[in-house]
Amino acid sequence: MGGMGGGMFNVAPEKVGKMKVATVCLDHGKKDPNPRTVYKMIPLESYTNNAEVAEVCRMLGNGKISQNIAQAATWHLANGLSWQELAVKDRVRLSNGYFEKWFSPIELRVAVNVASYAAESAKKQPATPSPGELSQNTR
Repeated sequence: MGGMGGGMFNVAPEKVGKMKVATVCLDHGKKDPNPRTVYKMIPLESYTNNAEVAEVCRMLGNGKISQNIAQAATWHLANGLSWQELAVKDRVRLSNGYFEKWFSPIELRVAVNVASYAAESAKKQPATPSPGELSQNTR
């Protein structure tokens, strides 16, 4: 049984800590993240003003979609990758012929629906705040 915090916790300013956070790449083609690299969390709005991408990130943050589904929808919405391009994208391709696709057909079908929902939802502003946005409002 959990501590009744709903997954929320405070990190004091200037305090260093480690935590696992589900994220998506907003710029297709950049190098994969490295666990040995120190990353700085910034507000999404300081990086992009794409309301559709913000809605996908909200859905990911609220646990409504998986990271892989969010990634497919984000690359489609933010970088213009077609669903066909995403369908043939390899995560792994070895010289022995083994390969692994980045997204399964089911994930892509759900991502199409998520992207459509995000586009419709973005038209109806204001959007539902994410848990991070809510915690900023309670300071």
